[in-house]
Amino acid sequence: MEEQSYRLIVEYFEKTISDEGLTQLQEWIEGSPEHLEQFSETIEILEASRVYFRNRDNAVQTWARVQAHIDQEEKPVILAKGKIRWLAYAAVALLVSTFSLVFYFHKTTVPVDYAELSNPNGQHSRILLPDSSVVYLSGGSKIRYEKTFLGAKRMVYLDGEAFFDVVHQSRRPFEVKSGEITTVVLGTSFNVKAYASENKVDVTVRTGKVGVMASIAGKTQLVRYLLPDEQLKINTDNGLYTFNKADAAEVSGWINNHFVFYNTPLKEIAVSLEHRYGVKIEFTDPDLGENRFTAKFKNLPLKQVMEDLMTLSGLSFTQKDNHIFISNNDQKGGKIMK
Repeated sequence: MEEQSYRLIVEYFEKTISDEGLTQLQEWIEGSPEHLEQFSETIEILEASRVYFRNRDNAVQTWARVQAHIDQEEKPVILAKGKIRWLAYAAVALLVSTFSLVFYFHKTTVPVDYAELSNPNGQHSRILLPDSSVVYLSGGSKIRYEKTFLGAKRMVYLDGEAFFDVVHQSRRPFEVKSGEITTVVLGTSFNVKAYASENKVDVTVRTGKVGVMASIAGKTQLVRYLLPDEQLKINTDNGLYTFNKADAAEVSGWINNHFVFYNTPLKEIAVSLEHRYGVKIEFTDPDLGENRFTAKFKNLPLKQVMEDLMTLSGLSFTQKDNHIFISNNDQKGGKIMK
């Protein structure tokens, strides 16, 4: 879907589209059956996002006022006979609606049973979710999700990196929440990298369509709608983000122990290796980690990866058990333990 068409769909959804834009959108939709399908799916994603982020506190407060009114001390009132029958009907209606409200809020406040799974550094796992969606969870990562997925949405909380292959369910969104960033889909495959300690979230789409939402000062907004091989990187410290094309197969290659780095700081490469191989990597001089490299490693043992990196960087490394120290060439590194 081209950028212009996506923008017009968002404006249509938000009711800000101009007459000229509406005409352009109509012409685009009528141009191809695929365009109509793309329009429909995009609206579903946007609607799913809006439903999730509605403020339920308002509903709770409204019910509290209703309950307070019901609990008020009754005052005797003398009624005209002509009004008695009408008020009887009104009373029945109020009773029915009150029962419905009680049932609704009781239903929505029932405690949800969650499952929590985590991997230490050096361990990957494949997880089958209640709706048959599959999650590949990376090392040093953890997820939390509802055990049943019986509600209006399928919610997963992620701290770390995971690849999701989501079963499509129309109008029943699948949502991955990482801090203030939520990725909303109906059915697709995508990679989310969101380690809380790194203060950034990367979302890369492999198939399907994804909406990325952000909660800012208590309000939510659509940051970007992503299509296959598109990537969004968000700095959660300052709110800045970048959007670019990316090879999603390479980004999610870690599932098969394949790593691809393009112009990546050595310190970020080191963090990825820590999660994959279960080691701790430190630089004897922090500035060494700022050097950038492009490299590919396909299912290699840690020693081979480190040797290749050192050849590229002109640095050297020392390994003591599960601790690796990177130093300038011909130097040996270590750490004084206190």
